[in-house]
Amino acid sequence: MSIVAEILALTRIIHDDFEPPRVDRVYVPPVRHDKAHADFGLVILDDGSAGLFYVPQEESLSRLREAIGGSTGAAAWTLARDLMSRDAGRRGLAFGAASAISQWFLQRAGFATPAAHRMAYTPQDHVGMVGLFPSLVERLRAGGVPLTVVEQRSELAQSDGEFTVSTDPALLGSCNKILCTAATLLNDTIDDILPHCAGADRITVIGPSAGCLPDPLFARGVHAVGGSRVLDAHDLLARMQAGEPWRDAVEKTMLEADHYPGFSALRSRAQRHRA
Repeated sequence: MSIVAEILALTRIIHDDFEPPRVDRVYVPPVRHDKAHADFGLVILDDGSAGLFYVPQEESLSRLREAIGGSTGAAAWTLARDLMSRDAGRRGLAFGAASAISQWFLQRAGFATPAAHRMAYTPQDHVGMVGLFPSLVERLRAGGVPLTVVEQRSELAQSDGEFTVSTDPALLGSCNKILCTAATLLNDTIDDILPHCAGADRITVIGPSAGCLPDPLFARGVHAVGGSRVLDAHDLLARMQAGEPWRDAVEKTMLEADHYPGFSALRSRAQRHRA
């Protein structure tokens, strides 16, 4: 079973066992390429739990809005069940709903995901990066850290000795620390990427889309998952609508596999809480 299929199965269990809050609102961004965060949407549940989702630039927003029609008041599962859809917009929306359900579940179980910490690298490391993180690339190159980036866009390919951009994931085999964008969940390439990372000392999946339960990733050797926890959904919504920075409406998180109790334990905690 693929990673996304397992995430879907866990989300279905939460829906069946606990009946999470229903959908309060879904925000889809307008087309405004000059604004920060214009490519992210938001699913908000009745209790304020929320999940971010990425809206592909090439995706037809009208089609996505059609998928959202009538979702207010519906079970969040009706959106989350499209996690394996072939339509990129529906799939992204499903990740937003699944993330909102997961965040509600973690809170119900009394588990707080730790705040993110700054990741440290030295010139003795060889960092592998799946997807370009421009600000981090600048920091690593300034620090003399060897860096290999795997990108789908062949026009970005380049190499100058200590810095390589390639479409070949096999190059990750020479890296000891790997950062993988959570977009690999959205485009369904994560299962193909991770086997190339097996020799790394540390594999981290990061991005706002990494809000779902991490069990399938940890089971495949990922060491940490970094995401974004929505602290105030309605403040965030107002900021997104205005094209403003998210600031303290969102907190970056970093969940380490060694400090995660696992779905079964969390499910038991959540059941006791309900009782």
